[in-house]
This record gives sequence, C-alpha cells and structure tokens, in this order.
Amino acid sequence: MKLDFLRPLYDEIGGYVSVYLDTDRVREYPQAVGLRWRAAREQLTAAGASPATLDTVARALADRDLAAPGTAVFARDGGVTMSAGLHAPPRRQIARLATLPHLMPLLAQQPPPVPHLRVAATRAGGEIVAVEGTGDWWRHWTTSRDWPLHKTSVGGWSQDRFQRSVEETWEENAKALAAEVTKAAAAFGAQHVIVAGDVHARSLLMARLPKQLRESAVVVEEEVAADSQLLADAADRALAAWADQDVRARFADWQARLAHGQAVEGLAAAMTALRDAQAVDVFVADDPASTATAWTGPAGQDIAASAGELRDRQVADPVLDRADAALVRAMATTNAELHFLPEDLVQTGNPAACGGIARPLDGVGATLRFAP
Repeated sequence: MKLDFLRPLYDEIGGYVSVYLDTDRVREYPQAVGLRWRAAREQLTAAGASPATLDTVARALADRDLAAPGTAVFARDGGVTMSAGLHAPPRRQIARLATLPHLMPLLAQQPPPVPHLRVAATRAGGEIVAVEGTGDWWRHWTTSRDWPLHKTSVGGWSQDRFQRSVEETWEENAKALAAEVTKAAAAFGAQHVIVAGDVHARSLLMARLPKQLRESAVVVEEEVAADSQLLADAADRALAAWADQDVRARFADWQARLAHGQAVEGLAAAMTALRDAQAVDVFVADDPASTATAWTGPAGQDIAASAGELRDRQVADPVLDRADAALVRAMATTNAELHFLPEDLVQTGNPAACGGIARPLDGVGATLRFAP
C-alpha cells in the first residue's frame, strides 16, 4: 500500500496522542466506552498529554458519525489530525503519547481502500461506482443509444434489419460504457474493475476494455446495481485475492534480489535504505507486541538504529520512538510501499532477532531502487 496520503500528519510532530479504543456500543452496556476512555485519558494525562488535546480526542470518540466497533484517533496540539472507525475492536487498546503517531496497528488491521471500479453493465449503457483510496466514492450513469434495445420474434420483411439494429445498439452502448470506465480508471488511479449486470452486456463490455483493465477484471454473475452490497462484497474478496498475489510475487522478487545486493533484510538495514530514499517495497511481519525502537529526527527520513547515525547527518537532538511508527513516516515521506507478509512467508526461530523472526530478519525487509 502507498502511504503518501499520511504525509499531512507529519507536517508537525511531537506531543502526538494515539488512541485505539473499543467503541462497540451495541454488544456492551452503554457506559463501557466511557469507562474505557476514562482509563485511557488518565494514562495519557499521567504521561503529560495536554488537556486541550485530550478534550478534542474525547469529542472525536463521542462523534456518532464515527460510531464503529473500534475507533482510532490521532491528535496533537489541541486538534485531531486523523480519526478512523474500525470494522472490529482494536486488537490492542492503546493510549500513547510520543513524538510520532502510532499508525502501524491501524494499517495492519484496516488497510486503506484500494482504488477500483464497480460496474453494472446494461443493454442501455451502465452504472459506474469509482472507489478512491480514501474510501470516498463517485457514482456515474451512462446511457447511449436507447432504441432499439430488445430483439423480437415477430416475423416480416424488416425483421433481420431490426435484429441487426438491436445488436448495433448494444455494441454502441458497450463501446460508450467501456470509454467511461477507461476514463474513470485513469482519473481515480484504479487498476481493478469488478463487473456485474446483464450477461450479454457484460461480455460486450469486457471485450472493449483496455488489456490491463480486462486482465485484472472480475465478473460477478449477477444483475445487481453498482452500489449494491453484493457487488461491494465481491469487490472486497477480489481485492484481497489480488493483494495476496501481489505481495507474494513481490516477496519472491525480494528473495531473488537479496542474493545480488539489490535488497536488504533486518530492521537496521531497512532503516538505512529508507533514510537514503532507496527502499521501493518494504515488507513487514505484523507483530502487535513489537517493542523495537528507532532514533528519529524532525525530517521524515530521519530514522536510524543509533543516535550517532543521525548526529553524523547533522540531526542535533535525535529522539527515541517506536520503530514501526518511524518506519511508517519514512515510507510515507519517500514513496516506499508497505506490504504486510502473510504468516506462511514468515520464518521464526531466531531469539536474537526482533520478535524472534528469522526471515526476513527482524520481520523487516526492503527491495532497493539501486544497489548501494
């Protein structure tokens, strides 16, 4: 996943409050959320968080528009910089005050949406829902030639001509819909399309899509609206399968490059690659219990295994923070992509490594833009 959308959170750093709270108001008694927040607020107050910042977090948690089984809120200097409703309670409830926001648990539990299109093809045109990387979506209906649309079994001298006119209308409408789909994919950066609708209209549309979209498309054998829950569920399954295939292919490439000095493994080496803007793909074995740390500075690429490394780069006062928090900032700053590794690709058994992870060492690896 690309993390450039997180850059605004790092315009200012220091005194960052990160809260992950179970906010399920359906399965539990109404006062439970308030009690959990009270305990988290007391912890943050003891750590030195400002009352103004905690007040704004409290308002975000009370926002009914964010009502969800779990909520993550990030705030500093009396303002919320980002908040997100979670589809499930957080795996760990967190109340943290530090230099950087703690975003890795959010990205691991609820990755940002993948830009994609959901299309319902009809003989009269079709409907397109474009989902952005922010989760926002845009809906468009296209209708081309609307006569004639249906074939008839009535005989007569003009029947063959009428049948050809029907097929020509379908062809024109499919062509127009394919053009709109192509335009929307380019506008929203979507590389995947989920297609439903009339069986013949689907087939005509697929034949007219550009090769890249056609090869990545998934067809749903249902006549449902583009904004239906059935198509949304199909999109979620398809995107999860695509993401799994993609990370496995990229990790195999990482393994091949590692032997030729075009990739690195281990937390320290990955931090060096990010600091030098060399990292292209960063692979992380998700470890909610990780206690690994990193030294950071005011710039997004200020990340190192030791304070001395940053001082050598004229960073006057390095600060110790969570390694995963620093990794996210460095990836967002340098356009590196984050990939969480499936469990079966992770090898454990090295007690000297972070989390005991032996491959990739420390649970972190990166492919490089160029060999050092």
